[in-house]
Amino acid sequence: MPSICLEISVKSISFFLGEGTAKLFLNAKGDIGEIKEEQKAFPDYVTGKPSEDEYVQKLEEAACKAKKNRKWGHEYMALLMRDQENIERGREEGREEGLHTLISTLRELDIPEDVILKKIQEKCRVTLEDAYEYLRKVL
Repeated sequence: MPSICLEISVKSISFFLGEGTAKLFLNAKGDIGEIKEEQKAFPDYVTGKPSEDEYVQKLEEAACKAKKNRKWGHEYMALLMRDQENIERGREEGREEGLHTLISTLRELDIPEDVILKKIQEKCRVTLEDAYEYLRKVL
């Protein structure tokens, strides 16, 4: 699959991402035609191939040094935990939205409340009391 390259001026990037910020998107397995051997070293490194290239060796040393930096490690862990909490929050919101839709649909179909309660218990694996609470929320 061919790679597509879009050139944007530094001024445009600053406008979109904020002053001093840039993002690089690299398709390391893309096909851009004939390139010099030294230009292949970095994409090969990104895909996990070892390299004797001087630039790649310096990059590897810097990456190892960064991995050993305790401050960065703590920041990484804090960000990872925050991301996991946000993912779980999103899942919970999705479950609640799906349950709301299920209850509303079953009511529109004139399904008896006791059947709806059983479905809530079955699908959500909750107690009868919790099922009543869900049912009460969707009026």
